[in-house]
Amino acid sequence: MNQNIEEENYKEKYEESLSIEVTTRCNSACSHCFVRAAISECSDLSIDLVREIISEGYHLGYRRLHITGGEPLLWEGLFETLDYAFSLGYKKILINTNGTLMTEDFVNRCSGCHGLSISVSLEGPESFHDRIRGQYSYKRAVLGIEKALDAGIDLYIFATVSKSLLPVLPYFVDEIYKRFPGIKCLTLIQLIRVKDDLFDLSNEVLDPEDFLKLVRMVSLLNLYGHRTEILNNPLAVVVSKLFEMPLIPRVLPLHRNGHLIVMADRNIALSHSTRNSFGKYELGMIDKVLSSNEYRITVAPDEIACPSCVYTKLCNENGMIHPSEWYRDMYPEVPFCKRVLDKASS
Repeated sequence: MNQNIEEENYKEKYEESLSIEVTTRCNSACSHCFVRAAISECSDLSIDLVREIISEGYHLGYRRLHITGGEPLLWEGLFETLDYAFSLGYKKILINTNGTLMTEDFVNRCSGCHGLSISVSLEGPESFHDRIRGQYSYKRAVLGIEKALDAGIDLYIFATVSKSLLPVLPYFVDEIYKRFPGIKCLTLIQLIRVKDDLFDLSNEVLDPEDFLKLVRMVSLLNLYGHRTEILNNPLAVVVSKLFEMPLIPRVLPLHRNGHLIVMADRNIALSHSTRNSFGKYELGMIDKVLSSNEYRITVAPDEIACPSCVYTKLCNENGMIHPSEWYRDMYPEVPFCKRVLDKASS
C-alpha cells in the first residue's frame, strides 16, 4: 500500500515542471513585472547551485524543467545547464524570454536540443508592447520569434491581459496566428498586482465583468481555430461551463502537488508570483519542502472559504480547489471568483 502511494506521488511530480529563476536581471523594465517587486538589487544563482537543484529534482522524479528570470538569456550558465539537464534525463525544458536576445547563434544552438521549447512575451500590438517593454522591443521580439520558428523550435507566445488590451485582444490574437502560424499556442496571463510592486496598476486589473468578456473571447477564438489558453486560472473553465461555451482548454490550478520554484535569492515558493517562502534552498530542501505539512496544506483543497460556497461542486469538477487570490483585482473582502460566478449566473 505504501509503495503504491509513493509511486502515485512520483507520477504527480513527474508531470510537473521544476521551476528555477536563474536571475532577476533583465534588459526590459515592464511596469507589471512582479519579479522586480520588493527587490533592492538583482540576484543570480550560480551554475553549480543550479546543477545541484536540477540533480535533486531529477532524483525526486521531476522530468520537466522550467527556466525563467528576469531574462534567462542574460545568465551565463544557460547552455551548460541545458546540456546537464538533458544528460541527466530531463525530457522537456521550457525557457521564458522576452525574445529580444534570441540571436541567430542562440536559436541554432537551441535547435539541437530535443525537448526544448521557448515562450516569448508579447504584450499586444506593437504600440501596446513598446509602451510596456520599451521602444523597438516589439520588433526585436518578433525577429527572435521568426528565427526560432525558422529553426524548428517549439515556440509559445505569452501575453498579459490588462483592461486596456481586452478590447483589441481578438484582433491581436488573429494577427499573431496570421503572422506566426507555426506557434504551439498563445497563452494569456491575467494581469495581477503583488505586494510592493513598483507601479500602481489598479486601473488595469480586470474586474468581474472584464473577466467574463475574456472567457467569451477565448472560447470564440478557440472555436475559430486559434488555440488560446489561460494560465493557472481554472476559474475560466468554470465560467465557460456556466456559459455553455466549453472551449477553454484545460487549465491547471496554481495550487497543485509538485508545483514549486527556486528563486534567484534561493527562496523556495509555490510559484513565481507568490512571496510566501517555504525556506532557502540548500541540498535536500526540495524534498523537505514537498514532504512538509505546510506545503501539503498549501496545495490541498481549501477548507475555509470554499466548502460554504454555492459553486463548490462546479469548481471542484473543473480543477478550481482554491478561491481566487486576493491580488486578482485588489478587492479581498469577497473573493474574485465568487463575484465573477455570481455575475455569470445572473
